[in-house]
Amino acid sequence: MTVQQRRPSNRAWYWAIFICFFLHGALFATWASRTPEIKTNLGLNTAQMGLFTLVMAIGSLSGLLLGGRFVPRVGAKRTILIAYTITGLSLVSLGITSTAGNLPLAAASIAFLGASLGSGGIAINMESAAIDHTSPKSLLPSFHGSYSTGNLGGAALGTLLIFLVVPIPLQFACIGLGFIFVALIAARSIPRDSGMSVTEDMTTQEIATLPTKEEKRKAMRDPRALTISFIVLGFALAEGAASAWLPISLTATGMSDTAAAGCYTMFAAAMAIARLTGGPIVDRFGRSKLLLVLGMVAITGIVTVMLTNVIHMPYLGAFLWGLGCSLGFPLCVSAITDEKRFAQSRVQMIFLTANFAGLTGPPVLGGIGQLFGLFTAFGLPVTLMIGGLFANKATRPIEFVDARR
Repeated sequence: MTVQQRRPSNRAWYWAIFICFFLHGALFATWASRTPEIKTNLGLNTAQMGLFTLVMAIGSLSGLLLGGRFVPRVGAKRTILIAYTITGLSLVSLGITSTAGNLPLAAASIAFLGASLGSGGIAINMESAAIDHTSPKSLLPSFHGSYSTGNLGGAALGTLLIFLVVPIPLQFACIGLGFIFVALIAARSIPRDSGMSVTEDMTTQEIATLPTKEEKRKAMRDPRALTISFIVLGFALAEGAASAWLPISLTATGMSDTAAAGCYTMFAAAMAIARLTGGPIVDRFGRSKLLLVLGMVAITGIVTVMLTNVIHMPYLGAFLWGLGCSLGFPLCVSAITDEKRFAQSRVQMIFLTANFAGLTGPPVLGGIGQLFGLFTAFGLPVTLMIGGLFANKATRPIEFVDARR
């Protein structure tokens, strides 16, 4: 009884993770909005910048795998505290080393940045799925809406600071240290044992029904789970392409850094609006139908950006791109966790898929962009998303029954 009284309420738990998603998005946008300047400061061409972002993606993948093992053992709270402290310090280091033109130290900084974001990201996504299961309403879009709001705020602030000619080291230092401070406060409202495989309030029977390692492996090979992961791959690559290459692709057309960053802000704004308002829409129309429509909207937006030199509507294209990508990941998380017993393993699986897109996407798109132009490279996420439209049936709700009951 004493443990239950000290346990934070579901409401406090919800807001703690909501804030963590916001911080995650804001910090990533802080880096993304200054990529053209970082590229110039380090003296990199498009292909080399792709390799630089690959370092971040490898770090993120490593952090994800580490976090996936860490959370069940020590809980999400400790994982988030450690990961986000490293995140803030890594951003500070990246601002200093990239401005100094020190490529090795900048690469090390962005590797740690990616690793800590990966570990923190898997922890908050596991927590968001757990919180969503405690409510009759769809809460996952609101968490990712918080991420996008933070992304929008970070992008807008980055655009403003570029206009005001604020040095990157100053911006990254203020954002990084502020990030740590707020994260430490928010994490206090996360239950101490949340995310752990075995918690203090579990009964002996509940512990006995935990899935074995072999059952988890089999669940991750399930055809429906693999199909949903493929859909996520398309959405994640499309979202990552905008984060890594949208501003750079537009500056290549003659747009200023400020205008190009403004297009990314439009992308982030569309993501935020759709995610923050998406819960009731999902409850009304269903995730499968909504995913189908949003996939087509995203494809339209990307193609519009690809045709910037012809139709000159990059802001509209960026907005549609963000709107279409907005609910792809959260709705796929909802779909893949229909079977609650394997929810944690499959959240890790789908997050791993998204990070695989982050790992392979930037260098592949950068390589294609170096040879044929970045607008041509954007055809890759378009192709994958078209494939996802045909696989959409896998996201329909399914009721699972535990055969051992």
